Amino acid sequence: MGQVFFSGSGSGNGSSATGNGIPTSICKMLRIQKNGQNVTLKWQDPDDTIIDGQTLCTWDRTLIVRKAGSSPTSEIDGTVILINTTRNQYASSGYVDELPDDDEYFYRAFPISVNGVVNYDNQNKFGNKLYEFIINPNDSNPATRVKYAGENANYTPAKMNFTSGQFEYGSWESAFFMGLFRPCMVYNDAAGASLKGTVMEYLDPNNYALTVDGDASHVADTSCNANAMVEIGQIWVKDWTDADGKIHVQIGSEEFDGSDCWTHINKDGETYRDVIYRSIYDGCNISSKIRSLSNQTPCNTVAGNTQIAYAKANGTGWDVDEYNLRRLINYLLILISKTTDTQTAFGYGRYTGGSSASALIKSGTLDDKGMFWGDTNNNSMKVFHIENWWGNIWKITNGIIQSGGKLYYKMCEGFADGSTIQDYQQTSATGYIDSGITNGGTVSECYIKEMALVPHLGLVPKSTAGGSSTTYYCDGFWSNSGVVGFARFGGDSNNGFLVGAFAFNVNDAVSNSNWNHGVSLFY
Repeated sequence: MGQVFFSGSGSGNGSSATGNGIPTSICKMLRIQKNGQNVTLKWQDPDDTIIDGQTLCTWDRTLIVRKAGSSPTSEIDGTVILINTTRNQYASSGYVDELPDDDEYFYRAFPISVNGVVNYDNQNKFGNKLYEFIINPNDSNPATRVKYAGENANYTPAKMNFTSGQFEYGSWESAFFMGLFRPCMVYNDAAGASLKGTVMEYLDPNNYALTVDGDASHVADTSCNANAMVEIGQIWVKDWTDADGKIHVQIGSEEFDGSDCWTHINKDGETYRDVIYRSIYDGCNISSKIRSLSNQTPCNTVAGNTQIAYAKANGTGWDVDEYNLRRLINYLLILISKTTDTQTAFGYGRYTGGSSASALIKSGTLDDKGMFWGDTNNNSMKVFHIENWWGNIWKITNGIIQSGGKLYYKMCEGFADGSTIQDYQQTSATGYIDSGITNGGTVSECYIKEMALVPHLGLVPKSTAGGSSTTYYCDGFWSNSGVVGFARFGGDSNNGFLVGAFAFNVNDAVSNSNWNHGVSLFY
């Protein structure tokens, strides 16, 4: 029986072999699965490169090349098994290749522009791309406590350049997961059964007021039955602590030994969605329904359980943030920045000056700022197309409940994570997973010094004294063992430098209502 080798990635950049002009972007969401003699390949072909309404590069076709023994190095190094000229024809159903013999085979895509320019980026190789970082919990310096390992051992970290106002990707611009985040408009149930949960239009990643085709988008249209969301493809995670107490996290494009993908697993615990959606913006309240639209004030001063009900009013599958996505995004932020000080790397966000709802920034101020943007001037920030991942307003989040000071977790809607109850609880930790971490009494404005790594749950904060805004995790933690606390993340404009990706609040019941407690959509 033929063998298939799923080749890994490197840090190569796109380049051209023939023709004139620039290469297309990389293929995205590459998947490979072997069943007997058949190999199924799935991928998304590149979008055309359009900036400010001007088309710089048009995709023409994608060649799929198979080679025995090693990965193809060019479109003529191996056997061309397919020339695809219909964009995304094989994104869902896949292309099936029958192995010719017992050799070990590698596969690679070569997208080509209308000018004949070939993209040779290593991210076009099929197979698991695997990155790793290691945190030394005994090193207090956020900039030195994170080390790279494996494929990305010599990568240059990414960061926001606050002087130039530009985000610098370092070695990470072509990482597989960068292509898995796509801004779009997604229909809710009000659009009708045939449309609900489908993409209405993909947005220009550098200007959400436009679609990828250059037309005016519906990102600020309150009469449109769709929400502005970020489409997110599958990303697999493995986390553990070694014998020396160091925390290891691996990020993969495919399932690998010991990994999980809680963000995409279905309730049946066996199948996975290809994509999920998280709102671009802090949720607003329009006619008792949480929406994600540009130029709106975040929903506030509404009880948390009511906000959750407003989010679900979009229809089946719609809810508020899930902790599994917070874990994933935060891991990615540490990975690409090589630090646990997220504010310094990506922007301070709206962190100070707030005492009432009048301080909240309307959504959409960063619509033309690209995938990442931040500054030090108390404005909004965004990562992976998500505005205000921290700051501005606390985000109500399913999946963590504090009871008696102990933190309990649920990583997905079904039982696959080991929990014993379906769906998310609001007022009880029954059926949730005991993290083993208890923070007794009242914990207020505690800079996080220490986090326990619980495999498949992530980093669990402890109320250990000794942290600060410039050491360890740099963000704040609040808890109150006297109430059943419902998780809220990110901080608000009244928390100063306590805000950040890890800022964590379980000192209020789900029913708490405040000007600084908001919500974001998850589908």
